[in-house]
Amino acid sequence: MSFLIYGASGYTGKITVEHAVKQGLKPTIAGRTESKLRPIADEFKLDYLVFDLDDVDTTTSNLSNFSVVLNCAGPFSKTAKNLIKACLQAGTHYLDITGEIEVFEMAKSFHQTAIDKNIIIMSGVGFDVVPTDCMAKFLHDKMPDATHLELAWAGLGANISHGTMSTMVENLGQSGAIRKDGKIMPTPTGHIGKIIDFGKKKLFCMTIPWGDISTAHFTTSIPNIMVFSAVPKNAYYTMKFQSIFNPIVRTRFIKNKIEAYVDQNITGPNKEKRESGKSLVYGKISNQKGATIEARLETMEAYQLTAEMSILITQKIIENKQLKSGYHTPAELFGSKLVLELAGSNFF
Repeated sequence: MSFLIYGASGYTGKITVEHAVKQGLKPTIAGRTESKLRPIADEFKLDYLVFDLDDVDTTTSNLSNFSVVLNCAGPFSKTAKNLIKACLQAGTHYLDITGEIEVFEMAKSFHQTAIDKNIIIMSGVGFDVVPTDCMAKFLHDKMPDATHLELAWAGLGANISHGTMSTMVENLGQSGAIRKDGKIMPTPTGHIGKIIDFGKKKLFCMTIPWGDISTAHFTTSIPNIMVFSAVPKNAYYTMKFQSIFNPIVRTRFIKNKIEAYVDQNITGPNKEKRESGKSLVYGKISNQKGATIEARLETMEAYQLTAEMSILITQKIIENKQLKSGYHTPAELFGSKLVLELAGSNFF
């Protein structure tokens, strides 16, 4: 099984490599910095490649021997486009673990080219967005005439990684987003805040510009979509207040200051927290008649799910030569039960 994990030295990249090796797989790992890659390659007895993504032709030559590339190098707004272009030239399937709306929209724009080149492009093959995408598909299968979809998620018992925080810093000062009447619409940060019943807990949540604003529409064609995340109430009010300062926090000077702090202080949940943590997903769907259906989903901790799910999807694409080429979302291609293939996942 010949595949490449790019961004293997990051927090999520490394635990993904570790999971792949536990499954008896031998991916080649890659990234920009040899000093970070070599210890991982030595630890797991893997081959490695060192290259950045600035030059598409050089990247293409490095991909020519691989059937799939799994991109774990965020922020994906900086890495995905050139890697997708290189995959199209090399005839290599492209996967990533982004949650960024603009990356999904960009990846989708290559749909016809991917069909012509007979490759699959699939962003969001981790916690962003597999559980919520499966929830959207699960509900839509029960109500095909739905016009409105609400999704929400909550993480229990684990902290955030360096890469995720770096992406959040890169997006500082940006607006929120919802989908209304089929179109992605900007909204104020924390547009709506409310209590959501996740079944096992009731938690305060606020709207966020999560990837499902793009992907759930592709999966279901539902025209009105909002996504919520559980947050402390004080964080919600802080973020609403922060919008006043968006022009300032968008500046590169401020972002560089925060990124320096992230580099020194943010790592990610340790193995114990990943193994003990849980994630909860809520979904509600409704139609023009006013009928509604709710569902809830429990999964393993988000980073662990990302590692395991991204490798599972990589295996599926390598092993099943009959899959349709083009741009796909996880649940649209593999169905709502995809998330149930991992231990600890169940709808309720």
